[in-house]
Order: sequence, then structure tokens, then C-alpha cells
Amino acid sequence: MAIILLYMHKDNIDRFKNFENDVKQLVLDFEAMERRGDSLYFDVDQLETIIDFYLETADGDMLEKSVRYGEQLFPTSTEIQLRKVHLLCFKERYKEAHSMLKQLERVQPDDTDVLYALGVVYSALEQPRKAIQYYHKAAVDGHELGIIYSNIADEYVKMDQRTEARNYYRKALRINSEDEHSLYELANCYEDDGMIDKWIHYYLRFVEEHPYSKVGWFCLGEAYIAAGLYEKAIDAYQYAITIDSDFYYAYMQMASCLYALGEFDKAVATLHDASKHTQDQALVMFRIAEIFRERGNLVTANLYYDKAVKMDPYYAEAWHSMSTCYSMMMVFDAAIDAAKHALKIDPESPLYLTTLALIYADSGDFENADRFFECAIPYYTDFEQGWLAFADYKMSQGLYDDAIDGLTRGLPDCEMVSEYYKRLAKCYYLTNRRNMLYNAVRACIYDNPDGGRELIDYCPELGNDFEVMNIIHSK
Repeated sequence: MAIILLYMHKDNIDRFKNFENDVKQLVLDFEAMERRGDSLYFDVDQLETIIDFYLETADGDMLEKSVRYGEQLFPTSTEIQLRKVHLLCFKERYKEAHSMLKQLERVQPDDTDVLYALGVVYSALEQPRKAIQYYHKAAVDGHELGIIYSNIADEYVKMDQRTEARNYYRKALRINSEDEHSLYELANCYEDDGMIDKWIHYYLRFVEEHPYSKVGWFCLGEAYIAAGLYEKAIDAYQYAITIDSDFYYAYMQMASCLYALGEFDKAVATLHDASKHTQDQALVMFRIAEIFRERGNLVTANLYYDKAVKMDPYYAEAWHSMSTCYSMMMVFDAAIDAAKHALKIDPESPLYLTTLALIYADSGDFENADRFFECAIPYYTDFEQGWLAFADYKMSQGLYDDAIDGLTRGLPDCEMVSEYYKRLAKCYYLTNRRNMLYNAVRACIYDNPDGGRELIDYCPELGNDFEVMNIIHSK
């Protein structure tokens, strides 16, 4: 069985880079025929090769033309019909693809290519059990089992049945140890279930058996990070880089480990190394900037944020981080300008709107602060930090009723319950609403052994309030 994977990729540099010369010549002949409006004869194998080329290079226009031409020459060919199914999938017309495959299945119920394609289409239609059923049918002839087992594992992941998923990813890797998808996804399964020891054990054994697997070493490094074993993780990433000096992600993770170990200069140096092995240098500059910002070196951080946005002017997160640095340095004009750049890229971001409001507040421009908070509030449904920032802003102005109103609106959907009630307690105390204060204090200490201490740390005045301390100590 020759399984055709429904997988597309583009090579923008040279579309023939990964293809033999005979494939290139067939494709060029077909395209010359199309340009001239001629009709040339290609046998069915040649047309399959041409169509597969357009599938793999994701050239939708030529894919459609080649499939149509194949149907004209060979209207009864199952292989051409299968490739039409792939065209339909390329266009995300999965229901049409399903209908066509069911017709093919009725004619050739044992055709494993048809059965495999049905598995893929059922997967796209979010019917994982049906997908698994057809993948198993396609596996009967014993061909391409590694691909099939990996696909079955993917379906089990969709259903949150990770024990079965791990089993099938391991089966896939026993057949093809170079299956990078299964290596990464198996690691994700171990991580999601918190099975760190088994994660380490599996990948240690894997790299012993396959010492030149860069992805195996990388996944072992990820397991060591999850266990907090940063030195061992660095060693694993170093092995991955030794195998492939362009393995960008290994550099990035090694830098994270070095940072966690307090080796800040080495982390920055490693990120500079990473920048030599990726086209996304803006991300690397951003990561370097983050290290300097977290270390309190705001000037150097902004130099790197500036490099990031020059490389990628649409890097909203870098503009936003730059704005916070300038704000901390009290360079408010530059902070506002950077925050507006971030907001222009993502105008509905509650984080960016709130940040700009706070920068205006810090600069003393309360009119614009109020204006941007009003713009941000409609987006606070899934951004509970926004209500906290709004409350802090209103409390700083002595507008406790406004703060209470914001906190009350955000409370039903929040997870940071103690943060809300600490602020409410302070507001109620300062506005002498005793019964509401007592209720807020009780909420602070409910299911939180440290709630009383955290409340007093936040609002020390409450430590001198006899009734409040009575409630705290009575728990």
C-alpha cells in the first residue's frame, strides 16, 4: 500500500529542491502544456507524480488543474480519484471528500489507500473513533504501520485518552525511530499526565538505542526541565546541537536553563548563538531583552526590544514590553508611543489597553487614563487582572465606590478570588462599611490558611482592627 499523506508544505526558495530531476521535468512539461493550451498524453503513473508534486508543494491552483486533467484522461482510476479527495481536503471540503470516499469504499472495500484516506477525513471531521476504526482497517496489509500508529495516537489524544496515545506513539517509534512527530507528542503526553520519571526513563533508553536522534535528546532535555534538573537538561540540549548545529529550539531551551541557574551572561550568549540559526531573529532579540528587563537593566532591555521591532514591526508583545520599560524609567512620551504601536497591531487587547491607561495615569494624564480604561473594560471578561488594575487605579484616586463596582463586576468570573477580596476589604474598611468588611475578610481566609497574613500584608491598618483580627484568629 502506497499511502499518500495529506500533508502540505511549501519551499519558497526552490520548489524542486527535494525532488528528483525526472519529477521536475514532468512538472515542467505539464506546466508548459497548460500555458500553451495543448493536450499531451501522460500515463497514469506520471499524472500521479505530477499531482503529488503539487500536493506536497501546496500549489492549490496547479493541484486543481492537474487533478482535472487526470480525471479527463483516466476517469475510472481509483488513484486519480484519491488525489481528487486530497484536493478536496486541501480546500477543507471534508464532507465532499467523505462522500466521494464512501463511494470508492463501496466499489473497493479492501483498498487500504481508500480506508486510510477515510481515517484522515474522519479525523478532520472531528470523529476520532471513526478515524481510529478506519486506520485499523488500513493497517491490515501491514504497510506504513508507523504512520498509521502515529495517527491513531493523535486521535486518542483528541479524546484525552493518553494511556492509549502513549502506547501507539511508542509502537510508531518502534517501527520508525526518526518519527519526530511521535517523539514530540509522546513527550507531551508524559508531560500532560505529570509522568516525569517515566518520561525521563523512556527518552534515556531511546537515546541509548538511537544516540544520533537530535529530537530524542531534545525531548530528554524537556523532561529534565520538568524535573528541575537544569544541568542535565543543558547536557541533553548540547548533544542535540552537536548532532545538528542548526537546531534552534535546543539553543533557546538551553538559554532558559542557564537563566534558571542564574547564569545570565551565558544565557544571553546562548541566545546570540541561537540567532545565527533562525530566521526569526526578532524572537531571539525579544528573549534577550526579557532577561535584561527581569534583571532590572531597563536601558539595555529596550535596546534589544528596539532591535526586535526593527526586525519585525508587527511584534506587538515587544512593543508592549518596551512601553512598560519606558514607563518604569518614567520616560512617558516614549512609553505611550510604544504602547500605541502595540495597540495598533492588536486594538482589542485588554492587556495593551490597560497598560496604556496605566501609563497615562502614571504620567498624570487622568483624562486619557479614564478613556482607555473605558475602552478596555468591555474586554475584561477573560482578563481578570484588568479589573484589579482598574480597582488599584480608582483606589489611588480615593474613588473607592468605583473600585468596589469594578471588583464586584469582575468577581463572578475570577479565579484570583483572594486578590479581589483583599481590595474589597480595604475599600470597605476605608469607607466604614463594617458588615461588608467582615464578609470580605471571611472570604479572604476561606480555604486559604495564609489568607489572614496576606490580607494584613496588603492592608496593614487592618492589623489594628480588633473585630477583623478576631475573625482572622477564629478560623
